[in-house]
Amino acid sequence: MSEACRVLVVDDDAMVREAYRMFLSRHKDHEGVGEARNGREAVASYEALLPDVVLMDLQMPEMSGIDATREICRRFPDACVVVLTTFGTQEYIVPALRAGAAGYLVKDSGGAALLTGIQQARDGEMPLAPGVRRELVSDLLSGNTRTAVNSEESNSLAPREKELLLWLGQGMTNAQIAAKMFISEGSVKQYLSHIGDKLGLKSRTQILVRAIQLGLVDPSLMTTGNKD
Repeated sequence: MSEACRVLVVDDDAMVREAYRMFLSRHKDHEGVGEARNGREAVASYEALLPDVVLMDLQMPEMSGIDATREICRRFPDACVVVLTTFGTQEYIVPALRAGAAGYLVKDSGGAALLTGIQQARDGEMPLAPGVRRELVSDLLSGNTRTAVNSEESNSLAPREKELLLWLGQGMTNAQIAAKMFISEGSVKQYLSHIGDKLGLKSRTQILVRAIQLGLVDPSLMTTGNKD
C-alpha cells in the first residue's frame, strides 16, 4: 500500500482550512499534515514539514500565494504546489504558473476533482481546471505570455523530446504519453526532467508554456486535451 499523500493547506480563512482538514481526514490516502494562514507561514511550514503537496490560496496577508509559491519553489526545487483559489482569470493564472505552481484548481471544482488534482500533481502530472486551461490557452494565443525565443533552446531538444512535448500539449497523462511513445512512465518523467534541465525550468506547466512559445506545441490543442 502506498503511503498517504501529505498535504499542507494554505488559506487565510479559518473556516476554509477547517473544511479541507475535515475533507482530507475522510480519505485515508490523504493526510493533512499542516496549515498556514499566509504566505510567510506557508514557506516556514513547508520547510518544517516537507509535504508532498501544498494547496495554496492566492490572496493572503503578509505574503501572497504567488510570492510564497515562488519562494518555496526557489528554495525547494522538487516542491509540488497546487493553487486552489476562487480566481480563475489570466491575471492570476499566468503569474502563479510562472512562479512554479504545478497546477491550478478553483475552489468550486468539487471534492472528486480536488482529490484527482492532488494525486495528479503528486504523480508529476499537471492538474488544471477546465476553465483555467481555457484562460491559459487564450492568453497564449493572444501573445500575452510571449518572451524572446532562443532558437538554441529548440535545437537543444532531441526529436523524441519534441515528440513528448506534442503529446504533453494535448493534455495527456504520463501513462498516455508512455503508451504513445512505447516507453515506460518512468522514462516519460526522465524525458521531462531532461527537457526541464535544458530549458532551465522546473514544473511541467512551465515546460509546456515554453514549448508553446518556441513553436513546438499548438496551444489550440490544449483546450480539449486527448482522450485516447
